[in-house]
Amino acid sequence: MDSQGRLVVISPHFDDAVFSCGEWLAARPGGTVLTVYSGVPSHTAPLPDWDRRCGFERADQAVMARHEENRAAMAVLGARGLGLGLLDDQYQGPANEAGRITGMLAAALTTLRPAVILAPLGLFHRDHLRVSDAALTVWRLFSTLGSSWLMYEEALYRRKPGLVQQRLADLQAQHVRATPQAGPRPGGDHKLRAVAAYASQLDALGLTPGQGDDAAPECYWRLEAEAPGHE
Repeated sequence: MDSQGRLVVISPHFDDAVFSCGEWLAARPGGTVLTVYSGVPSHTAPLPDWDRRCGFERADQAVMARHEENRAAMAVLGARGLGLGLLDDQYQGPANEAGRITGMLAAALTTLRPAVILAPLGLFHRDHLRVSDAALTVWRLFSTLGSSWLMYEEALYRRKPGLVQQRLADLQAQHVRATPQAGPRPGGDHKLRAVAAYASQLDALGLTPGQGDDAAPECYWRLEAEAPGHE
């Protein structure tokens, strides 16, 4: 595993990078978490069921609270949080935005010039799949520029039967070979404290920090392009 240079974790929502890659972020202080769906909806936007279950009365109030939670989590890990400002699916963000995400990710990574990039595998949630597919497009464009690209299994979703296997099969059909890559060994309580910072969603997720899938070993897959027709 390359332990030098800048680290960027591409995160669909605020908590995904920390839940799934918190140990890696803790082991590499100074990394950047690039959150795609960080946009704040209008104060008149309908309140989604998820935000209601998290105890909020307005959608914009929920996202602003998550911004604060994310800042607290980043401080624990010694990481920087950047947002692309898009609205996530529950706020009726643009459905056909794959090209926009791809362009924004490419621009951000060109500026950040990371040595290691961690992107979501793309399990279950439409936002996750859109971000994963956009990241794969950028990877194909950037694969010769020296950055190490890995995909991470999203915590909680990876426990749903068959999802990881199906996604790996989808990648293989796209001529992308994914090889397992061990993540950093747990060290200290930084990830636990960072997960706990996302307090508004923990009850709704049924998650007690350090006692759920967030505490299981982090799982990564190193990407390699495979020529069509390769056996």
